[in-house]
Amino acid sequence: MRYKIILSSVVAAACLLNGPANASLTLTPEGIAGGFTLTTFVSGFSAQYGPLAQGILPNGNIVTGSQLDQKIYVFKDLDGQTLSSAVSAAPYVCQTGNCNYAMAAAGGNVYGAQAYGGFYEKFDSNGSRTQIPNMVATDLRGHLGMWGNPVNGHLIASSNLGLVDIEPVAGTYRIIKAGLFPDGVSVSPDGTTAYVENGVIQEYEITTGSLLRSFPNFGHGPYGTGVISGGPLNGDIIVNNNDGTVGLLDPTKPDGDPNQFVLIATGGTRGDFVSPDLTNGTLFLSQNEQVARLSCGPDCSIGAPIPEPESYALLLAGLALVGLMVRRKNLT
Repeated sequence: MRYKIILSSVVAAACLLNGPANASLTLTPEGIAGGFTLTTFVSGFSAQYGPLAQGILPNGNIVTGSQLDQKIYVFKDLDGQTLSSAVSAAPYVCQTGNCNYAMAAAGGNVYGAQAYGGFYEKFDSNGSRTQIPNMVATDLRGHLGMWGNPVNGHLIASSNLGLVDIEPVAGTYRIIKAGLFPDGVSVSPDGTTAYVENGVIQEYEITTGSLLRSFPNFGHGPYGTGVISGGPLNGDIIVNNNDGTVGLLDPTKPDGDPNQFVLIATGGTRGDFVSPDLTNGTLFLSQNEQVARLSCGPDCSIGAPIPEPESYALLLAGLALVGLMVRRKNLT
């Protein structure tokens, strides 16, 4: 088994400061041995699908949506928040059959679309939105899932025309694979490969649209994915599952190998999309009632290239502040 217990003092300190992971989604022994940590970013959502996706705004805040009250929320990039912690909450009009937002950060901005037919839009810092220029009159609409290509700032998205590559500044697009309508999209840190949920996890070459590999059905209902960059699990894939579990997929192992897919967290509700926190290398995991945060430690990143060292230092400083506040509260 590839898992190694990471004894880094940095990771250990982060675990102590954050206390237990969220009350439902909990790391398995394999997840702990793999060096992962799990915390709650925002709780208090209540809807069938919860918040589907998140994006990093240019000012460093996090934007996400809530289908229940049809609002776009903006939060500080801190753990342990509730809906009342939001910096802003902007209402929006439901325009599709599933009006929760898929969204992704690309090229320093956040874009999104309501599922099953929404226009592609750009998010402002307060959660308001404007349609991407030159795409208002096109026949392209959002379907389910999108991801920012970290190399060129494009959006790789599931649309009504198939899997597409969108240049959001110019408002142009190219069809990668017509007839492919995945529920969940992510991009490898090198920008060459798209991982999509199509009943199972599939791997497509972005340039040609060629199917590179289709992984087995492991029986947990996969949705969002994020590729690990760096560290002992480099190249492995995080899978957020519909049955309330989180898995780790090792693409170097052959089908049928018992260690090809292992559960690193269980006990959650309904897992859906995931989104990378580009500032610190962690991964947001959407659940029905909350957004959890998964970290693989200081020497790796999930869903994006490894951030600069000072970004991780800022995250640890924030965790230390939260721990100090908790200790002060317990002493009063």
